[in-house]
Amino acid sequence: MLAKKLLFGAGIYKQNRKAMKVNRIKTYECKDWLLNKHYAKRMCSITYAFGLFDNKNILVGVVTFGMPPSSTLAESICGSGLKEYVLELNRLVVNDGLPKNTLSFFVANAIKKIPNNKIVVSFADANMNHNGYIYQATNFIYTGVSSNTTKLIDKYGEEFHFRNIGHKQKALKKEINLINRIVLNLSDDLLKKEYRTILDKNRFTGHCYVASETYYHLSGDNLKVYHIKHENSTHWFLKDSNNKIIDITKDQFKTPVPYQNAKRGFFLTKTPSKRSLKLIDKVINHKFKIIKKRLNENSIDSKLIAQFLRDSKTLFNYNNEMLSIELNLHIQKLEHWFRLDKGFSYPNVDDWNKLKTILNFDDTFDSVMNNYEWIPCANDIIQKLELKKIEILPKHRYILFSGSKKFKKKCLKNFKLETLKYPKGENKRYISEYKPQVQGILF
Repeated sequence: MLAKKLLFGAGIYKQNRKAMKVNRIKTYECKDWLLNKHYAKRMCSITYAFGLFDNKNILVGVVTFGMPPSSTLAESICGSGLKEYVLELNRLVVNDGLPKNTLSFFVANAIKKIPNNKIVVSFADANMNHNGYIYQATNFIYTGVSSNTTKLIDKYGEEFHFRNIGHKQKALKKEINLINRIVLNLSDDLLKKEYRTILDKNRFTGHCYVASETYYHLSGDNLKVYHIKHENSTHWFLKDSNNKIIDITKDQFKTPVPYQNAKRGFFLTKTPSKRSLKLIDKVINHKFKIIKKRLNENSIDSKLIAQFLRDSKTLFNYNNEMLSIELNLHIQKLEHWFRLDKGFSYPNVDDWNKLKTILNFDDTFDSVMNNYEWIPCANDIIQKLELKKIEILPKHRYILFSGSKKFKKKCLKNFKLETLKYPKGENKRYISEYKPQVQGILF
């Protein structure tokens, strides 16, 4: 078994590629290389890390593999059945002055040491004048360029990775509680006149209708509306599908509410009232903006949705121009809702319900299209962090199937991307004179 020892300030000596070794290393051994020597200057997702050791057994390069940037990318290669096998080769960095073909030797041998069957995806950054010659030399399949043509930079000009927006969303999502947001935004301007002059009122007095109505329209749950006469006023509250009581303003009363005597009711309007719209706006934009994210829209074939909307549009003699005017949306946006090809996009939750009102279609797909959760708005986070989007060149995308012959055949059979000719051009290496302080040595 190989033991490792730390060596500081390695000397300079003649390199010999034939004597070089590739061995698995620990994540902490990559940190200095990735943060200070690689041009990205940031850590990445690491599942496997390998080191390149020269003829003096000193670490002279690092390559890492981790989770792909998104499940959408993983699924786009060979479908949902094989997306769990996808790994991204996300960092490759070596010392300058190594022998010819060292990088392709390093990559090929690192992939061989990854256990089990894997689909490896990697990107050559055209913004760094990379064409991916290393991947071409190791028989990767070239599949064109990525769809991403922008990146974020902070106010200091440093890149802010898009994935960090997701991390920020995840952290803020824990703070989202609709009832708390409603309570914190109850104010006298939402009260009817008869409640504004009450002297001994608390923050909940007179808000039962607007609070319940607002939660009813924001929650997305199958709620029932109830009302009851209590302490000389009509009190409104909700029940969920399990008959659990949701009473946001019960603390306005001095005595317990006798819920068992309540009657089933309905709000005066199917759509939110003016007061409710005002409160909804406050709730959505409280501290940070929140938006509706559909939970499982991909569980339905997009062609079924598109055809359903097409049939509904035809039935009521509507065209896209008429819908564009009624929905107050750009026609190019809504045209994608009716496409039967890859250009289809789902209407968001609110647009779906507006369409439902206009075209008067039934509830066939509501269980999916109206099943959503509230998440922090990415654009709002970008604005608050003072980030800017700038245009960049798309990256070259390469794919390699690694493992048994049977697995490779299965991958090729299910391969969904187009195989293209390798790109050519001047390949400029970025030069980094930085010498990692900690370098492993093998015995």
